[in-house]
Formats: sequence, structure tokens, C-alpha cells
Amino acid sequence: MKFEEKQKFTVQVYPSRKFGTVIGSNDGLIGILLDNGEYIDIPRERVRIVSVEVDHETKEDIFRL
Repeated sequence: MKFEEKQKFTVQVYPSRKFGTVIGSNDGLIGILLDNGEYIDIPRERVRIVSVEVDHETKEDIFRL
């Protein structure tokens, strides 16, 4: 997963079905701050993207997932 600086990914984690925001990624692991305040590292294949928000002050609306 590759994301630009101005993007915010909201994701759902399986099988727990918790929601959170992607903070970063490295070597196939995604760092997620869950809505309950907990931080987890999870394999990419256990994450489903729910929404992507882009700061529209830039014209770079490029989604590379």
C-alpha cells in the first residue's frame, strides 16, 4: 500500500472488525491507530480500506493502493 502525504485511510481490520486510521506501513505490515485508541501492526491482507480522504488544497488526488 502506498499513500501520499495528504491522504487519510480509514480501514477495517479482520477478523476483529475493528476500525481505525492508517499511520504507516513497512514490509507488508500496516500500522493502525484504532478508534478505541489502541495501536496495532497487522498484515496487509487483513485490512480492508473503507474510505480515503484527500486534502484538496493540493491537486494531487492520486490513489495508489
